[in-house]
Amino acid sequence: MKTLYSSTLLLFVCSLALGQYRFAPAPGSYALDPHVFGSEGSNRNVIWAEDFSDGFGSGWISAVAGGVANWEFRGPNTTPNIEVGSRGSCVVGNLGEPIMSPTAANGFMIFDSNWWDNPSLPCSPSNVGSGPAPGPHYATLTSPSIDLTNYSSVALKFNQYCKRLTGNTYVEVSIDNGGNWFPVFVNPEVPNPTTPYDEQVIQISTYVAFQPNVRIRFVFDSMYYYWQLDDVELIDTYSNDLAIADLNYGAFDLYDPSHPTGYEYMEYSKYPTTMPPDLKFSAMAENLGGIYQSDCRLNVDVISHPGGAIIHQAASIEGLFINTGETSELRAGSYQMAPQVGEYKLAYRVDQEEIDEEVGNNVDSTFFYIDDVQYARDRIFASAVYLGTPDQADVEYELGNVFHISADNLTCHSISVGVGIGSSIPAQIQGRLYRFNIITGVEADLLGTTQPIQITPSMFNSYGDQIITNLVFDTPIELTEGEAYYVAVASTDGIDNFVCALAGDAEAGTALVRYFPNDWYYLNMLPMVRMNFGAYTSVNPHLSEVNELRVYPNPAKDEVIIELPVQMLGKAEARWYDSTGRLVRTDAPSTQSSLQYRANVRDLPSGMYQVIVSWEGQVYRASVNRL
Repeated sequence: MKTLYSSTLLLFVCSLALGQYRFAPAPGSYALDPHVFGSEGSNRNVIWAEDFSDGFGSGWISAVAGGVANWEFRGPNTTPNIEVGSRGSCVVGNLGEPIMSPTAANGFMIFDSNWWDNPSLPCSPSNVGSGPAPGPHYATLTSPSIDLTNYSSVALKFNQYCKRLTGNTYVEVSIDNGGNWFPVFVNPEVPNPTTPYDEQVIQISTYVAFQPNVRIRFVFDSMYYYWQLDDVELIDTYSNDLAIADLNYGAFDLYDPSHPTGYEYMEYSKYPTTMPPDLKFSAMAENLGGIYQSDCRLNVDVISHPGGAIIHQAASIEGLFINTGETSELRAGSYQMAPQVGEYKLAYRVDQEEIDEEVGNNVDSTFFYIDDVQYARDRIFASAVYLGTPDQADVEYELGNVFHISADNLTCHSISVGVGIGSSIPAQIQGRLYRFNIITGVEADLLGTTQPIQITPSMFNSYGDQIITNLVFDTPIELTEGEAYYVAVASTDGIDNFVCALAGDAEAGTALVRYFPNDWYYLNMLPMVRMNFGAYTSVNPHLSEVNELRVYPNPAKDEVIIELPVQMLGKAEARWYDSTGRLVRTDAPSTQSSLQYRANVRDLPSGMYQVIVSWEGQVYRASVNRL
């Protein structure tokens, strides 16, 4: 199976909202780009640490109600080893996706409820509870006693990867050798609350400062899935430390009754000029310091990138008081962007009245684009692919994103897709566009389909690529202002033949996959599936009757040579289209003494281009990758 890592995603149904449609998390696996870690609080002193390189470590205690299921150690020499996460059912090859912590290579801990509840296929609700220790489970992993007598400001830091169906996973501390426990952290109440590389830093000074007998306890009080842990540390923190925990420039809320479709104010990576964003600035500010922080405010600069010109500055009108260990939302108003094509950077900073002793974690930034053609939600550069499960390998399926239209008189002429590495040749893909309604359900109204095209190697995206293939409608589709649309790419050859590239995390219910006829699920990551507006050339770069031309060097930085089948005397024309289908250049190849068309590409931005060469009624195509 084409996978680096895989994750257990069960077929249980979780309700998004009362009276609205119900989705389950998508079954199967994701292949992820290995994550490059920073180190939160790296310039602080580590008081105590456990990276589980020797298993449980001295003094650690694993306990579970019933005494059967336990926390397990995954090490480089254990069976299973560090390449395996959950090993229960619904996992491709029974090799679940492991945690991606900084020291995962020397071992990590896992409570594998999926294994204890149901270790064998088939993956079905009827098998739940058929394992050696049926859930729900109350399983704890408790640290040895730690002496913090000399420390006034302490934070708990750990890496985790958590998924669970029902119940909670949380962390407690004790100062009397486990006699009494106090909760200090609870994972969000959603089935998939973290990524494989989630890092938490929790201020616990209120409970543990100057205490000689402190213990940390990780509690899996839940049903199904798993919790993986690694790199547990206690850190000597600063008194004043305000950090950005999350940032937003939209106001998406699927449950807000004032949002008619539910999909208003989602964040996009590319906005067309017809719908420039009304940015709504907010950030979650976390007090990691040992004392309260007062007059906490958010500041945001909107910057034209890469030039660096600040086009707008926003700031909180009123400051907030944030207690140690707490997180609060800070807002800085809104700003309506002008319909000006370009790349924009949003620079966030949180400030407080006190002098921050670690300024590196109170700033963060993100980017978005305004484009005259494309509407995109994915984060542009491929970072994963969705692989599905073996039992659905040959089932017709489609996946894509939900988009909201906030302007009138728009038509969609094409759909762009990032084809993932691992797709098969010559599998076919097709673009589809649906009207979508959260209230009436997932029986989407199909408005149009593109002609199917065959996948070629030049379409493949490895990690970090942004190679886009366009799927063009024969007739552009008219869109209605205020409506939501599901934009999908389908494969009748099944998921084992078409693998879609993913880029960025998705809110539940906003990125979808359907296995036909009507099995709908939500994805945790955003497919590279986009909408394209505006005028489009009548020459479709992917028509099957267009003749392919040989290009070298390819990729190219300065010049490419395109080999032609004949000498094109007279009125030959070469049109260059970028990855959105926009015409960016027109040349008149001169080949009176050669069968080669030499093209200078220094003036073109990096990316994929389709070159359409026309001469005496014949049409030829070349794909050029400009470095």
